Amino acid sequence: MIKIFLAFFALINLLSVKEVEKAPLSGGAAHAYHTSLTEIQYNAREKSLEISIRMFTDDLETALTKANNGQKIMIGGKNDNSDAVLSKYVQQHFAILLTQKQKRAMNVLGKEIEGDATWVYVEIPNAQDFKGNILYNNIMQELFDDQTNLVNFIQPSGKKTYVFNAKTKIAEIE
Repeated sequence: MIKIFLAFFALINLLSVKEVEKAPLSGGAAHAYHTSLTEIQYNAREKSLEISIRMFTDDLETALTKANNGQKIMIGGKNDNSDAVLSKYVQQHFAILLTQKQKRAMNVLGKEIEGDATWVYVEIPNAQDFKGNILYNNIMQELFDDQTNLVNFIQPSGKKTYVFNAKTKIAEIE
């Protein structure tokens, strides 16, 4: 009888572990860190900056829902209602500022879901003179004290990485 009980307990324990492993991040299970990754490349032919921002989809949905006065925002699938709110959110929380502190015009081109992340694609036209401009990034810092945003700026002279967190929200582009 004890062997049957132990086998039953082991099976229940194994099933519980498998269910936790299968649980999607967007289903409420939290991940251990909060980060975004941005890549900026200068396109000399178009004289524009091409920007890709990678964020955890569950965190992004939470941020967009908060920005939408609590009305639920879904990313992906047939119930996707994120485009307008996403565009506004990105433009409020990510920018390149001219030396006169004016925001450069930005076009949010779209998004793509990859696993548990969402890539957001942005273009800044007429950006041939960006040295000395200010890079601003406080994506999801209104949600998470430990949010870290990494930005890799790739230009002909090489790659420069900028790190943004609760203490650092701006950096001068070198």
